[in-house]
This record gives sequence, structure tokens and C-alpha cells, in this order.
Amino acid sequence: MNNKMQSAQANSRWLYSAIVLGAALGLMSGYAAMFNATSGVFAKAVAMEFHWGRSDAALSYAASSLGLAIGSPVVGMLMDRFGVGRVILILAVIFGASLAAMALQTGTIAIWVAISLIAGLSGAGTSVLGYLTVFPQWFDRHLGLAIGIAMCGLGVGTIVMPTLAQSLVLAYGWRITYVLLGCGSILVSLVAAALLREKAGSSTLQNQAREQDSGKSEHFRNALKSRQLWTLCIAFFLASAATLSLGPHLPALFSDKGFNAVEAAKAASMAGVGLLIGRLLTGILIDRVHAPYVAFAFFIIGAVGLYTLRVSSDYRILLLATTCLGLSIGAEGDLISYLVRAYFGTRSFGSLYGVAYSIYILGVVVGPIGVGKFFDSQGNYDLALIILPCILILAGVLVLTLGRYSRFGTESTADTAGLLAPSHLQHSA
Repeated sequence: MNNKMQSAQANSRWLYSAIVLGAALGLMSGYAAMFNATSGVFAKAVAMEFHWGRSDAALSYAASSLGLAIGSPVVGMLMDRFGVGRVILILAVIFGASLAAMALQTGTIAIWVAISLIAGLSGAGTSVLGYLTVFPQWFDRHLGLAIGIAMCGLGVGTIVMPTLAQSLVLAYGWRITYVLLGCGSILVSLVAAALLREKAGSSTLQNQAREQDSGKSEHFRNALKSRQLWTLCIAFFLASAATLSLGPHLPALFSDKGFNAVEAAKAASMAGVGLLIGRLLTGILIDRVHAPYVAFAFFIIGAVGLYTLRVSSDYRILLLATTCLGLSIGAEGDLISYLVRAYFGTRSFGSLYGVAYSIYILGVVVGPIGVGKFFDSQGNYDLALIILPCILILAGVLVLTLGRYSRFGTESTADTAGLLAPSHLQHSA
């Protein structure tokens, strides 16, 4: 009997580990790492070839973010209805193909924007919205830590991809680099989708039946009327506008300060280092500390990083500033899913997470274009780097007003006693 229990526990541990690993691989090869993190590298190369202004080059980043914002609530509802795995698999292939298709640019802004929009729409399934939606089904007490570990995949991707993309652009040109990244994204995403699992009881037919359940519909409608949901959405909209707006501009900002292309790409990678640390540290903290307090602390760190980018010209200090910015971005990704779960439970998690994540991404649509306009009109980023820290501090203050977690957030999901094993197996062993 003990051998059977031990075998069941070992199998369960492998299952939980596979879910976390699959999500980590998916995030490492998905929209945020492959498209978002490398956008600054490509924007400068493409702008030079076609003689575009920086606001024109930033349109790709903004258009993909708009696609992500539009696609997120739709993807959330599709996953609630048809299951997470099949939705992710289909969208991951479309995303990889659209990333490779970015090589087809001819200098026409419309093509640049259109393919970027498709990358964003499909990229919603390869973002945290896609890969983390399954987590509340399996993890309960250590949900934050599980999310944090999975998010390390995104952190690794954002560290590696800017430098890798820059090296490939220098060696083969930006067109071939887009094709290589697109093909790589598809291959890794196929492995990730194979590892990801949904809990028994979350099958397509059961999800379809739950869609017809009036209780779930009422829960979703009540959540949409909640002050907490819209406070959360506004706060993270402001946070994304303040932090992610520099994505396509960061390498150019470093170049303007006199650093070469390799040094500028390293700055984007250091933001990835901060993101990696922020993901893991936030995941650990939110299981122990009230999550709004954690959000406020990381938003302040990001504001300090933004201010430092304006006032300093020392390379090491600037790298530290981008790391601080990455810490804040990393915290944002963990906190949205956790707070939706904490305040609204799991009944309509996919749909509510899609709404919150969509509004969060809208900040990325506004921010890069605004920063590009500031540069084109002022000739520098100084004014933007005065306004952005203030916006991030305001976001932190709003998060503090969320208050105590809702009773819906205490509902049991997977009842896990350890990170990767369900509690009933722990107890029986």
C-alpha cells in the first residue's frame, strides 16, 4: 500500500513539475520574450533601413500590444469554453508564423503595423494569460510561488533574446533573424503545450456546461461591477504605461548616451535580469505578504529606476536602473493573475483575467507611442522620464486601496500542501 502511495505521490510530483516547466518554456518562447523584448533591437535596424522616425518604428510595439489587448479577453473566454491546451497550441503556431512574417517588411507602415497586430492577437495565447490560466486549477497555498517559478522562463527569455537577436542581426540581418526567432518559437511552444495539463473536471464539455450555468454568469457580471476590479485594472494600466513604454526605446536611449549597439542590447538584457528576479521574488512574497503591499514596493523601485535613467550617464548605474525597471515589470506579471484569483476566485478566472490583462496591455499601446512623440518633438527622453515615475507611483497608491481579499479568493482550488504535490498525497504518505 505504501509503495502505491509513494508511486502516486511521485507521479503527482512529476505532473505538477511538468505543468510548471511547460508554462516556463512557453513563456520563454512566447510573445513577451520573442516579440516584446526584442522590439527595440529590430525597431532601430528597421528604422535605419527605411528612414523612419522613432515613433514610426515604435508602431510595431504599439500595434502588437493593441492586438494583445483586443485578443486577451477573447482568448480568456475561449480557454474557459474549449480548454487551455488546444487554444494555446493553435495560437502559438500562428504567433510563430507571424513573427517570421515580420521579415516581409517593404517599408510600408501599413504592413509593419498589420503583421505586428496579428502577432499581438495570437500572442495573447502565448503570454501569461495563456500559460498561467491553468495554475489556479492545480495550486492553492503555494500559487504565488508556482507562478513565480514559471515566470522565470519569461525572465530567462527577456534576458537572452535581446542579446541573441542583436547578435543575429549583426551576423545575418534583421530579416533572417525574424525567421529564425519565429521558427524557434513554434518548436519550443509545441514542447510546452505537450507538458501543460488541465485538471480533471476542466474538460471541454464540462467547461461548456459551466458556461451555461447562471451562477457563473452572475459571478462574472457582479465582478464587472466591482470597484476592486476596476481599481486593479486602472492601476495596472498606469503601471504598464509607465514601465513597458520604454521597451522599444531602451536601446536607442542608451545609444543616445554614447553607448554602442552591443552595450545598448545588454541594457535590455539587464531589464530581463530584473524581470527574472522580480517574478521569483514576487511569487515568494505574495504567499506571505498582502499582495497590494508587494505591488506598491515594486512600483516604487521601478519609479526610482526610471528617474535614474534620466539623471545618470554612468553605464553601470544605468544598468542597475534598467534592472530596477525590470523588477517592477516582473512584479506586474505575477500580481495581475494572483490578485484576480485573490479577489474573485476561480469561477470566472479566465474571463476576468482576460479583461484585467487586456486593460493592462492597453497601457503598452499608449506608452511607446507617447514616448516616441516626446522624443520626436523634444529630441530627448527627459520629459517622458519625469512623467513616467509619477504615473508609476500613482499606480502604487491605487493598488493600496484594494483592501482585504474577497471571500471568493479563499475558495479551494487544488489544495496543494507543497509546491508540486497535492496535500491529500502529502497527508496519506
